Amino acid sequence: MTTNRRVLVDNATLSGVERLTGESQTLNLNNIDNDILCLEKLITAILFSDSIIGVDDYKDSFRSQRLKKFDFIDFLKIEAESYSALARESADFARSMAFTFDGSKPVGDVVSFFESLRIDPQLRWDIFVSSEYLTLSLLVKDTRDIRYETAIDSVFRNENVDGNAVLAGENFSPSVSVERHPEIADVKALVQAFALGNSNFSGPESRSLLGRFVFGYGWTAERSHFYNAVASMNEADAFLAPLRDAFCESCCRLESRSQINSLLESLKSTTQEALVKIVDPSGRARFAMKLPFFTAYFISKSDNPKQCIDLALQMRNNTEFRECRVILHNLANLSTQDKYKEVNHILRFLEQSCASLMKKYAVAPEGNLQASISLGLAGPSVGTSIKLNQLFRHYRNRSFARVFRNIAQDMLNVERLGGLHDKLCSSIREHKEAMHPKISATPKFMERKENEHGRPAEL
Repeated sequence: MTTNRRVLVDNATLSGVERLTGESQTLNLNNIDNDILCLEKLITAILFSDSIIGVDDYKDSFRSQRLKKFDFIDFLKIEAESYSALARESADFARSMAFTFDGSKPVGDVVSFFESLRIDPQLRWDIFVSSEYLTLSLLVKDTRDIRYETAIDSVFRNENVDGNAVLAGENFSPSVSVERHPEIADVKALVQAFALGNSNFSGPESRSLLGRFVFGYGWTAERSHFYNAVASMNEADAFLAPLRDAFCESCCRLESRSQINSLLESLKSTTQEALVKIVDPSGRARFAMKLPFFTAYFISKSDNPKQCIDLALQMRNNTEFRECRVILHNLANLSTQDKYKEVNHILRFLEQSCASLMKKYAVAPEGNLQASISLGLAGPSVGTSIKLNQLFRHYRNRSFARVFRNIAQDMLNVERLGGLHDKLCSSIREHKEAMHPKISATPKFMERKENEHGRPAEL
C-alpha cells in the first residue's frame, strides 16, 4: 500500500537542530540535551513520513537561512488573514489555560503539565539576612544533581526566544491566580501581593523560574494549538518540539489521568511489550508504544549530527519504515463501522512493527537499552474534555491518530548515551559568552519546612 504521509515540524525543533549541528551558536549550554531531543524529533519525522512541511513564519532576520538549511522541508507561507485567524484562536486557547496556586504549590490544569515534565515547583522565600526574595523553585531529591531540571529550564528559555522570533502578534498569557485571592490575575499582581504581605520583600529572586514558566506555559499552549491546526488543515501529523508534546500529553492527562499514567507506567515496567492499549467500546483508543531512540542508532553509524539527518533521509524508504507509515495511515483513516475491532486489529500490527524496530534499531550504549515511550490517541472522536477538544478542534469530524513523545523518558535516554553523547556534541559552536544558567532548587524534604535560608511562600 502506498501512502502520502505528511508530517509537520515546528520552528523550535529546527532551532534545536541548528544549534546541535553548529549552524547557530549555543549560548545556554544547558540546551544541549533538549537539542539532542530536537534532533530525535526531526529524525523520527523523516523516518515516519513521505514528506515534511513547516510554517514559514519566522521574522526576516531568521527565516532566509533556515529555508536553505532545511531544503528537504516544504515551508508553507500561510496567507496573512488565515494566519491571523489561527493566531487569535490559538491565543484564546492559551489564555484559557490556568496557572493557579493554592498556598505555595501549583494546582489545576498546570499540574498535569508539570506531571508530564516530572518536575515539582513551589513558591518559596529565599532568605539572605533580613532580605527575602520570592522564587519559584524546583523540589528535587539532591540539589547537587539537577542536570535534568536545568535542562527543563532551558526548554522554557527556548520558548521565550521562539516567541520573539515568530510573527504571531497576539497576547497568549495564561491566567495566573491564587486560591481565595480573586484580585490576582497575572504575574505582576501575584508578585505585588507577596510584596505587600512581607515587609522584608526585596524583589523576585534572580534564579526564579516564575516568569519563564508562566510565559513558556502560555507560548507552548499557543504554539501547540497553532501547529496542530495547521497540520490538520494540511492533512499532516504534527511532530512538535519536546515541551509542546509534553503539553499535548498533559491535556490528555486532564481527560483520563489514571488511564494515561497506567499505560505509560506499565510499558516502562514490562520489558517484553512494545505496546499497551485501552480501546473503548466506541472504538476510541489510547495506547503507549515503545520505539528505539533513533538518534543513538544513527549517531553510532555517523560522525556528527548532520550525517544523522542525511542517513535518515536515505533510510526513510526502508521496508520497516514504509510498513509503519501504512499502519499509522490506517489508524488515521478508519472507515469501518466496527471501530473497536478495527482499532484492535491495526494496533496489533503496530505492536509487531514497534517490536521489529526495537530489535533492529535499539542501541545499548554502556549496557542501557535506548527506548522512547510515546502516548498515542486514535479513534472516531477526540475526547470529552474541554481542553482536549479545544486543542484538537480541527480533528473533530475525522478519525483521529496522534502520537506524543514523553520528554522525561527521552531526557533519560540522553543521559544514557555514554560515549555517543560526545559525537552528538562534536559540531556545537559555543557562543563567546556561553554559560550554564543557574536555577533555584530546594531539597524535597524541605517542602513544608523552613530554616534560616528559606520557607514556603503563601499569601
